Parts: sequence; C-alpha cells; structure tokens
Amino acid sequence: MFEKIMNYIKDFLDNTPEDIYDFSCDLEGRLVRYYDEMHTEQPKATEILNDETPDICASGEPGMTREEIEEFKRQLRIEYEKTLKAVI
Repeated sequence: MFEKIMNYIKDFLDNTPEDIYDFSCDLEGRLVRYYDEMHTEQPKATEILNDETPDICASGEPGMTREEIEEFKRQLRIEYEKTLKAVI
C-alpha cells in the first residue's frame, strides 16, 4: 500500500489536473485509512509522509489559481522527496 500511495502522489506531481481539490481530499483520506498498513511496510517513511502532508492536503481548495497550485505542488514534492529518502 505504501508504494501505491507514493505512486499516486508521483502521478499527481507529474500530471497535475486543473483543479486539485479532489486529489487533496482523496490523499488526505488515504493517509488516514491506510496508515497502519503503510506503517507496517515502511514505518519511518510513513511517519515522515504523515507529518506535514495532511496539512498540505487541507490547504487544497476548489478553484485554486495556477500559482496556488504550484505552491501546493512545491510543498507536496518536498514531503514526497523526504519520504523517498526514508524508504528502506
């Protein structure tokens, strides 16, 4: 499950839709729903991913400007890359 979530984030970063609200809500829910399963697979990386990412997701709103979306992506990419470094 950890790999699926990371692939989901990577796909979003590489192929960002015009409106990111659905993604932000969905990712936040997946992080909660699959936390235990992800933590079993990659404990430290899961903890890192779940530290700031839910707050970033909570900042997603319908109709964000291109600049706001780029800032969202910048913040998410930082967390994604920190998480990748912790994968064992």
